[in-house]
Amino acid sequence: MDKHIRKIFSLFVLIMIAVLIMRLRADDWSMLNWCMLAVGALACLLVFRVFVYIFNFSYALASIVNGVLLAAWFGNGPALLLGGLMALYGLRLLAFTWTRVRSSSYAHRVELVGQADAGLPAAIRVALWVQCSFLYCFHLFAIYYAGRHGEWTASVYAGAALILAGTVIEGLADLQKQRAKALAPDDFVATGLFRNWRHPNYVGEMLVQVGLVVVGLGAVSAGWGPVVAVTVAPLYVFLLMISECGRADRHMEMRYGDRDEFNEYLRRSGSMLPKVGRG
Repeated sequence: MDKHIRKIFSLFVLIMIAVLIMRLRADDWSMLNWCMLAVGALACLLVFRVFVYIFNFSYALASIVNGVLLAAWFGNGPALLLGGLMALYGLRLLAFTWTRVRSSSYAHRVELVGQADAGLPAAIRVALWVQCSFLYCFHLFAIYYAGRHGEWTASVYAGAALILAGTVIEGLADLQKQRAKALAPDDFVATGLFRNWRHPNYVGEMLVQVGLVVVGLGAVSAGWGPVVAVTVAPLYVFLLMISECGRADRHMEMRYGDRDEFNEYLRRSGSMLPKVGRG
């Protein structure tokens, strides 16, 4: 996470806190909302184990538990569908992350993370815990509103389709990259979805966030408060994925930029959109 996206994160968290205060003053912060925040806070305690766990394991756990919680709380069709999809999304991410941190191809990265974790001040861990707790609470507010509304709408169907498509693309890309790295850990991945598309995994994540926004905007009533509540967290994750695409491109160019085959790969591939009819 670069310094610019960290600054944006702090701004987005302040917006989430402002929405919380506004909803408390309007007596519109329910017991379910408190439960969603508690789930985020409990999942984010992993930051005190290894700080990067808050960005993958905690994110996955919050998606699973809050997805199931929303589905069970409302019990209607839209909540069951959307909550179930986000629980499935979280389970996929949890399984992938667990497998990755135990793989030999990722061992060097785990060692570097351990070194960075050892020197991380406690104050930064606490700040991350607070910020990500709010992020993971608000992340599924779109499903909260859709479940409260309880009606099948075009936005529910469209959002669910985007969430499912994003989960499948991200899951397939992660699996293909993991298998390729197991065979050639020091090489870049240019097979499968990555043949003409450098970051299908990040774009799959972006589709999930767009799906949540579509669901949320179709479920809220007039007023800027509900609109902000359903869009603020998915929008931040969307911007984070754009930042990650750029960071990954820069990293690959630094690592492989002196290789002719990599420069050919750059010419035939797109970063966030695949190039078609090439290579």
